Amino acid sequence: FSRSEFVQGCKTMKVDSVKGIQLKFPELLTEVHDKQIFKDMYRWTYKFGLDTVSGQRTLPTDMAISLWKLVFSQSEPPVLQKWLEFLEKHANIRGIPKDTWDMFLNFTEQVGEDLSSYDDTEAWPSLLDDFVEYENDRHNQNVTTD
Repeated sequence: FSRSEFVQGCKTMKVDSVKGIQLKFPELLTEVHDKQIFKDMYRWTYKFGLDTVSGQRTLPTDMAISLWKLVFSQSEPPVLQKWLEFLEKHANIRGIPKDTWDMFLNFTEQVGEDLSSYDDTEAWPSLLDDFVEYENDRHNQNVTTD
């Protein structure tokens, strides 16, 4: 964000120093525990990560990974690490479209860590379908027969 956006944010929070920001930080952390505020912040984060000056419309995968780590730093969904590993192992995934970013939040709320609640008849973005298929294949390879 720009300097003017930062200054405007400080004015909105009624802080005028680093110390003021530090004192306000616990309150901000409390606010993101509100589900709707977190959802709004999560969606805003996608726009924040885009380089709009260069006309970017898809979030580069490395930026998306960093932002997911940031937004979920207080409360990490059980499936997050597997998702990030999937993205890191698939270098051909160059970017995350906005619909995938937005739907990932719903995905984390609906699917358990073992992906057992995943319903492939629902309209998930194809990248999430690919992730579930990858994880299921990985799990099936680890199953041994006696």
